[in-house]
Amino acid sequence: MKRDLTATEEKRSVPFATRRSVTSQNEAVARATLLHMTPRKWRLVCVFEALLRFLKPLMPLIPPPEDPSKPLGSILVVEYWNLGDLAVLVPFLRNLRQRFPKTIISLLVRPELAHFLDGQGIVDEFIPVRVPWGRHFSRWRKYNPFSLDWISLLRTILALRKRQFEWGFSGRMDVRDNLVLWLCGARRRIGYSIGGGGCLLTDQVPPDASRPHRVDVWLHLLQAVNVLPDPKLDGLRLTNAHHAHARSFLLAQGIPPDSFLIGVHPGARIATRRWGDQHFAEVARRVLEKTDAYVLWFLEPGTSGQAPQMDRCHATSFGFVSFLSVLSYCRLLICNDSGPMHLANLLGVPVVAVFGPARPEWLGPRGPHDRVVIRPEFSCRPCFDYCIFDQPYCLRTISTDEVYSAVEGALGSAYTEKPGSASVR
Repeated sequence: MKRDLTATEEKRSVPFATRRSVTSQNEAVARATLLHMTPRKWRLVCVFEALLRFLKPLMPLIPPPEDPSKPLGSILVVEYWNLGDLAVLVPFLRNLRQRFPKTIISLLVRPELAHFLDGQGIVDEFIPVRVPWGRHFSRWRKYNPFSLDWISLLRTILALRKRQFEWGFSGRMDVRDNLVLWLCGARRRIGYSIGGGGCLLTDQVPPDASRPHRVDVWLHLLQAVNVLPDPKLDGLRLTNAHHAHARSFLLAQGIPPDSFLIGVHPGARIATRRWGDQHFAEVARRVLEKTDAYVLWFLEPGTSGQAPQMDRCHATSFGFVSFLSVLSYCRLLICNDSGPMHLANLLGVPVVAVFGPARPEWLGPRGPHDRVVIRPEFSCRPCFDYCIFDQPYCLRTISTDEVYSAVEGALGSAYTEKPGSASVR
């Protein structure tokens, strides 16, 4: 009997060890596939996580989740990064709203983006927060201990802890975001541990390395709460007032109502993602020469850029809501890898996106008619916008011929040949 018990215990221990080994290997693969995290950076994360484990018992305890049979009262979603990241979040929020229509959904967001989803009916409360490492590109400014942003962040966290959110979500796969989620005091904290901070979560969702796009990464979190995501729940909803504003603008510019509109947005928040105004201008010139389309050249408010002086090319500079309204009337947007690219996707506007340092499989456009122009031979991608060369050659080597060819493919021959074919709306 003793031998039988020993043999049984050995049989049980082997599968457990194997499972641990397989889990560890899967997480390493996911870190490489979904985060492109180097071993050096992972060691730094592990050191930081060990410090968190030491400090965690010194913090006030967070109450356990309430009875799951009770109606869910509040959800906190953490996404305080950039416009494109917030646009990627929309399908997740729509699925969350459909499943929990009466629950108060709060979004932790950058102050300047707090009105991005106004009127969409998917967020009940926007909580502005200034997070130093999410606001600045310079590494020094991100972690400058003398920044007043730390005081603002601390005040926001203390206010949120008092509210005791029932659920909290973070889909960034980042130890810093998991830390913010834990500090905010949500009773049930749902996220990914592959980037560190698993000890701060109540629900560590296993990642799906076969679906690396950030839209899918967010939607995958819903499996922890037994929600089957509906991929059709996405997009932004515009009101009649938005459409009226867009029609009024186009009429004031002398653009006929049935015109074929092509938007060009040459800007991007990060310099290493800008292909260059002169290159976009050359593509716009060829579009105007070979079609009867009208070009809307979108300038970012407050910038010193200038639109090319060409017939049927109209310079525009809008606030956020007006930009969405006019963009929705475009039949194509030509742009960098930027926030406007994601907004066009949410509006159902096809895009031709010029990609440099980022990976399209992570954050690229997802529409059936979208085109990405990229030079795949650069093994340094993704560099997370910290270019290791004197300039981003991954962008500089992309020619106007390549981009215009993609524009032709997106429009189709029926829309790129004169006469009059491009005026069909």
